[in-house]
Amino acid sequence: MKLRLMMCTIAAAMAPATVLLTASGTALAQPAPQSRTATPAINGFNVEEVARLDQGVRLQFDLYGTPGGSATLNLDGANRSLHLTEVEPGQYTGSYVIGTRDRLKADSRVTAELRMGNEVATSVLRESLVRSDVAQPADDTRQLATKDARIVAAAPGAAPPPAPRTTERPRVARYCTSCGIIEKVETVQGALPNPRPLASDATARQYFRVTVRMNTTDTTQVLEFANNPGYRNGDRVRVSDGVLTLDKQE
Repeated sequence: MKLRLMMCTIAAAMAPATVLLTASGTALAQPAPQSRTATPAINGFNVEEVARLDQGVRLQFDLYGTPGGSATLNLDGANRSLHLTEVEPGQYTGSYVIGTRDRLKADSRVTAELRMGNEVATSVLRESLVRSDVAQPADDTRQLATKDARIVAAAPGAAPPPAPRTTERPRVARYCTSCGIIEKVETVQGALPNPRPLASDATARQYFRVTVRMNTTDTTQVLEFANNPGYRNGDRVRVSDGVLTLDKQE
């Protein structure tokens, strides 16, 4: 009887410890709560506009969004991507230096990506890369277009590139009293009536008569030469003291 009473007393004393161990084991078996990754968001995206997109020019970009992410820019016409650095919580910045192989334009599309874990937020730059108050030179991609056209023309079966269009400059009217147009060149049989001192053969059996219609007066002048002067009908000429020369001014 005393032994049974002692066993019951020991069992009663050990019961609270058993409850505590069971509760502690249950608490340790529960998994720790998982931390959720914040959803990325871009609140602002801008660029410091430049005067020209020349080699060596630095483009400065700033992006504002969810802190703790990884920001990257992709520029159309650029040879590489640009990684932005988070200089303050939620503020990312970086600069792109234009290289020799870049073909950036004022309206080149610039896309920003802000990544956090497996989630990505994107934004497209709404500004021009070039200041609107600066006059831009002619498109420098014309040389590339010409080069591409030559490559296409060299391909088998490719049609030849169209000929470049030329614009004729308008002629400016000028007042020239000694200018005219040769109306007639004749070969006259017989000796020259009034041989010139420099004529090599004054007694030649034929000479040449040139009729010039003057531009300003619409009158004609006749000049005679012992030798063929080499002019043709329609040639623009000048007549000065009986000397006939080509009018080379257009």
